[in-house]
Amino acid sequence: MKKTLFGKILVIGILILFAGASGIPSISGKNISHSELTTVDNPSVQPLFDGNSYFILLSNYTDGAGQENKWAVQLRFDSVNLIVESEFDTISLPLILDQWTEIRVDIDLDGDWMEIYYNGTFLIEKAWTAGHNNQGDGDLNIAAVDLFANGATSVYYDDISLEEVGGSVVWSDNFDSYTDGQFLDGTPDDGGWRGWDNDPTFGAYVTSAESLSAPHSVDIKGDTDLIHEYSGYTTGQFQYIAWIYIPSDIGDPPEAPVITGPTNGAAGTEYTYKFNAVDPDGDKVIYHITWGDGYLDATDLGPSGTDVEVKHTYAAEGTYTITAHAEDEKGLIGPDGTLVVTMPRNKDVYFSLLQRLFERFPNAFPLLRQLLGL
Repeated sequence: MKKTLFGKILVIGILILFAGASGIPSISGKNISHSELTTVDNPSVQPLFDGNSYFILLSNYTDGAGQENKWAVQLRFDSVNLIVESEFDTISLPLILDQWTEIRVDIDLDGDWMEIYYNGTFLIEKAWTAGHNNQGDGDLNIAAVDLFANGATSVYYDDISLEEVGGSVVWSDNFDSYTDGQFLDGTPDDGGWRGWDNDPTFGAYVTSAESLSAPHSVDIKGDTDLIHEYSGYTTGQFQYIAWIYIPSDIGDPPEAPVITGPTNGAAGTEYTYKFNAVDPDGDKVIYHITWGDGYLDATDLGPSGTDVEVKHTYAAEGTYTITAHAEDEKGLIGPDGTLVVTMPRNKDVYFSLLQRLFERFPNAFPLLRQLLGL
């Protein structure tokens, strides 16, 4: 009796020893080894135009020149007071939302004069060389346009042109020659657009979310500070036109992504996980992924409602929570989706260890051999 009891205790002890080392789920089920897909309410970006966005023309511009650059026109689009203002002149008009609206600047370089119109309504007139802050240090030159988001939510521009009065259009861009989702950051196929100071991080996305002439416009939001330079326009009369669309409601954020993939596996093995979120407005989305082991990933911009595959390897065994949210092309962030995965050791490793133990002690643990069928 004592011998049988001792044998049972010995077997149980060995089983506990190996079970503890392996991370095999306990009998009580407290160690999770199955998937748990849930959503968490994440605060999303407020879906209203928010911030101060700027349309700027410069009479002198050089990358890296900083405050030595010379601003001629600086229109501020104010979401709080709902006005468009010639900044530093404190002259404004009511802001127009949810429709394409014309910005027109009539420029007379021979007479050093300009007039600014918003939606066909006169806003202000003054010397072209007065400068945005009326210091009078500007140049008789049309040097660049600057579409500056200044941290604001999306504002769209389309059908921008520079036309010589009595002549023809000398430059224009309707953004339709670019691919949907293309990032304008100064590469050769970006039509001369680049980030301020030739910094690609200040570039902007081409989008089909809104357009005056279908299918594309350019989305100015967040860190965008998009520049296009001109040269040779130092005399004559010109008309600069840009169409702007400021949405009062920029839509709804994407839904929580559904995450699918292996929920059990072996540490050190690469696995593929799929992420799929639907955007109610059909906007393209980016997935921001936290793997639960200190590593992060972000995907490229792609269609909503489509599986995006991302590979990951967990270096150590354990239970991890994959957390991901989708961000749409307007900057709206949806709630989290999560998937719990467990990465124990490979079971073959344990049986290999037992096999070697039995080979070393061929007459030991007969009951354990019987239980395991070895």
